[in-house]
Parts: sequence; C-alpha cells; structure tokens
Amino acid sequence: MVADEKLAPVMDRFTEKVKEGEYYEAHQTLRTVANRYVRGKKWPQAIDLITHGIHTLMGVGQSSSVVDLTRYLLEVYEQGNVECTEENVGRLVKILVGLELEDPDLRDVCTGMNNWSVRHGRYTYGDPYLHSVIGKRLLEAGYLVEAERYFVLGNRDSLEEYVNWLWDWYQQLQQPAVVGEFLGRLVFGYLGVGNLKNAYDASGRFLARYIEHEAPKHERVEKGYAELYLFEEHPDLNFLQLLLIACQAGKPEFLTSLKSQYPQQAQKHEQSLVQLGKEFFNVAPKRQVPLLQDLMADFFDGA
Repeated sequence: MVADEKLAPVMDRFTEKVKEGEYYEAHQTLRTVANRYVRGKKWPQAIDLITHGIHTLMGVGQSSSVVDLTRYLLEVYEQGNVECTEENVGRLVKILVGLELEDPDLRDVCTGMNNWSVRHGRYTYGDPYLHSVIGKRLLEAGYLVEAERYFVLGNRDSLEEYVNWLWDWYQQLQQPAVVGEFLGRLVFGYLGVGNLKNAYDASGRFLARYIEHEAPKHERVEKGYAELYLFEEHPDLNFLQLLLIACQAGKPEFLTSLKSQYPQQAQKHEQSLVQLGKEFFNVAPKRQVPLLQDLMADFFDGA
C-alpha cells in the first residue's frame, strides 16, 4: 500500500505511459511530481513514487532511467534524513538485485547506497546486509577488488560467499605455493576492520578445505582456547594462524616474538602489521600510518 492514496492515480498514469513506450515523458513527469512531494517534505510519498518508477522502468529495460531515479531516491533519503532501517535497506536491495550487471554506473550506485548507510546507520562502515548484497552483485559483474571490500564488511552470508570465491579462485590457479596469499587476504581483510571473530571463522573454513582437498603434511596443535594447523611446507600459513592468536591475546610481546620467528613473513606484511599493532596491541607506529590505509583504500570513494 502506498503512503498517500493520491499517489495511486499518478502511478497509474505513469505506468500507462510506460506501456505506451513513452519512457522519457513518463520519467520526467514522475520526477516533476516527486519534486513537489520533496519540496513539501513529504518523504514517504516521494519515496513510494520514485520506487514505483524505478521498478516499472526496470521492467522494460530502461537502465539509464533506472539509475537516474535510483540516484534521486538516494538524494531523497539524504534530504529526508531517512534512517538506515531494515525496511529502507530492503528497498535499496530490491533495486540493486534488479540493476543490470553491465550497467557502467553499477559501482557508483553501490557507493551511493553504502555512503547513505554510513551516514544514517549505526555501523561505522555501513550496513552489513547491504554490504553482503553489494559484494555479491559486484562479484557477478566482474568488479573483484570492489566486491572483496564489501564482503569483508558484510554479514555471515558474505563471509561464506567470500571464502567460496577465494577458494574457487585458488583452485583455478593450480599453484599450491600461493595458498598463503589467499589465506592472507582473509586474515588481513577481517583484522583490518577489527573483526577478529570473522578472521578466525573465515581462515578456519579456508584451511579445512585446503586440508581436505590437498592433504598437505601438517600437525594439528591445541593450546588452551587456540587450535591451529602447522604445515611443514607453508610457513606463511603458520604465521597467519599465529597472528590471529597474537591479536586475540593482545600482548605486544607476542607480536614481537612472531616477527622474530617468521622474519620473512613479517617483512612481507610489514605495513599491515604496523596497522594491526595499533589496533590490537596498542603499539604506536614509529611514523604516522592511517589505520586501514592499505586494506580499505578509497573504500567510500572508489567502489
């Protein structure tokens, strides 16, 4: 049901124009009427009308008009200080899954949606459910780097999607020597946003697949609350698992010992370790290094 009964005939006329193939006129007329509601600060009515227009034009393949109205909807969200609720996120998600993957503005629209959720929600980096859907759509569209950023910030569903994607990618390469690179993406990605729990979960899932499918020589070790797999031929995997344990303990001497035990890996990940030292061990960097500079570079501006 729409927010205002007066909208029904407006929507009907709009739909008729679209059916008649008068897409441009329908688009402009809807914008004009929506502007009246916006000027009157009748946000629910404006949102209902614009959303109706988006889905109607989406149904006839008018991608450019759909993107234009989606941007307009986000402007209304901003002007009306629309809160990042389940309903309002769900409205955007429904639009997002209907956007054409080939649309050149897909990434820009995703960024706009996320930025709204940052400014009007309770999560520092934006809504996790929205991240999950954005990540999946961007992955389907072939925007791998951008998709990875959103997966890291997503919900439990996106964690599984992320692990599945990285595992499939690793298998396609058929280069066992690079397995540490893939585990490192999971570990440093989640640690970079302070999510130790997901770092443990994702790395555990990835390693379980690795052991099951490739049967590498390893030893399972339990130390109190910690469980890890020590690999004979992959010190990088050992280093990453011990890094998780060190971060959980939060003791600077653990990090120092880890660097001493694995100097090659520590040097390779020097920049990330500096950032994590500040986040998990309260170790100030010798020089000013913006937290997450490398891990989340241009997240809000570049996707």
